[in-house]
Amino acid sequence: MKKFKLMLKPEWKGLLLAFVGGMVLAVLFGAYGFLTQRAALRQVQSELATLQVETAGLTGNTPWKVALYFIGDEEGQSLLVPEVRTITPTLEPEKAALRELIKGPAMAGLQPVLPPATTVRNLEIKDGLAVVDLSQEAVRIDRGSWGEALVVWSVVNTLTKFPEVEAVRILIEGQPVETLAGHFDLSRPLRRNEQVIRDNWTR
Repeated sequence: MKKFKLMLKPEWKGLLLAFVGGMVLAVLFGAYGFLTQRAALRQVQSELATLQVETAGLTGNTPWKVALYFIGDEEGQSLLVPEVRTITPTLEPEKAALRELIKGPAMAGLQPVLPPATTVRNLEIKDGLAVVDLSQEAVRIDRGSWGEALVVWSVVNTLTKFPEVEAVRILIEGQPVETLAGHFDLSRPLRRNEQVIRDNWTR
């Protein structure tokens, strides 16, 4: 039996080798891309699992305690009085604290600081600065210059009780304002003010 041997011209041999080489490279690149995608998917799944574990701790059933600051009058002087309140665990504890502040005090003798119709439109915290956006109802206060200052400091001191907040900027309906009701300057971020707090208030 005669054996046949495939004879190719040199130029065809080159083309064939190039084609085979290209196919091999395509397979290798495809396999690399597939493995890379699988590795990336595993990384994302791992990060999601970690996030779920972390957020599960934040949204557990253990109640949280936050300090709110309301106005208290004693011996003719108005200052802020801390009231500890229990809130449901949440991923936005600062916003929850502000909502509780708007609800008003539970302790007898203390006065609310913001109109009850006020809403927290937004709250963003970045690099220690909390920018809180309140609804238009927040400006409807009539307490004079000192009373208005206490309203502002109640918001600032409530938020700066959280370790990640160092200063607070207040907006109304998403816009910067000079004051709430014509007295206290809101053109700059405000830091915590311990001098307006009365810790030994009794009623």
